[in-house]
Amino acid sequence: MPYTSRGNWVAAAGMTGGRVNKFNIAKQTKDYDPQGKYIKAWLPELKNVPAQYIAEPRHMPRDVAEKCGCVIGVDYPVPIKMPPRQDYGGGGGRGGGYGGGR
Repeated sequence: MPYTSRGNWVAAAGMTGGRVNKFNIAKQTKDYDPQGKYIKAWLPELKNVPAQYIAEPRHMPRDVAEKCGCVIGVDYPVPIKMPPRQDYGGGGGRGGGYGGGR
């Protein structure tokens, strides 16, 4: 799929200096791929996960995970916990990043 506009890519990268958009994968999956067809095509570990858990397989009860062969931490990785965001100043297309533009 070709990109819509350069401005959208700049905004998606957080370089506009305005509001920060966060891409919510679980919400996007629920809205646009509730059966998980796309996810299952690229992540075969999730091929038997019921649709109600496809957006967030970590929320599956253990018995469901075992039944579908997708135990989190065994068959599929545990979610990554991101460290707190650091403010390095600048960025956002205003004077460069890492302390510039202040």
